[in-house]
Amino acid sequence: MPIITIHNLNKNRAWGLWNIQEALPALEDAYTFGINEEEYLAHISHPHKKQEWLASRLTVGMVCDHLQMPYAGTSKMPDKRPYLCEQNGHVSISHSHEYAAAIIDKNKPVGIDIERIDSKILAIRKKFLFEEEFSEDVRHMTQYWCVKETGYKLAGEKGISLKEDIIVEKFESGLVQGETHIHIGALTYKILFFEYDNYILAFNID
Repeated sequence: MPIITIHNLNKNRAWGLWNIQEALPALEDAYTFGINEEEYLAHISHPHKKQEWLASRLTVGMVCDHLQMPYAGTSKMPDKRPYLCEQNGHVSISHSHEYAAAIIDKNKPVGIDIERIDSKILAIRKKFLFEEEFSEDVRHMTQYWCVKETGYKLAGEKGISLKEDIIVEKFESGLVQGETHIHIGALTYKILFFEYDNYILAFNID
């Protein structure tokens, strides 16, 4: 199985990255479904979306195992955030094209996002940045997107605005890896972001 890495951030938090190479039947055979998960998967029509779902849940299971937490599947809250069945820990999941990523913490909220570096990001800058924050640097804009998406998942509030409600402390362009802080109301989170295989991955490390 092409799990690329499982990495501890501390004794209670770890993240994992999966390169989606398997055919759908192989992923289905590898995964042990939790309650209602097989029914949920049946309602996903696109084969690659099914692959993303399965690879991300396999990643969650492996990160749980790494943290010595029993894994009984995932479900979704009313706001669409995933949660671990039969566990009190926190989980966040992301997938984009060839990769699936997950982060778990036993006690604290977590967020993770992965996105392929693509010039299409320039067309949607106005959805998550003010004009004075715009750049023509595709990597830099993708980093901002991933950092803000991580914040969105951490906030867990329906209707929150990426542009107006999640404030990112400015960081320089040209970075392959870096850290920044985001502010969501009275809360502040430290976010790590880095480039891997033409993708940007971001997650909170505090």
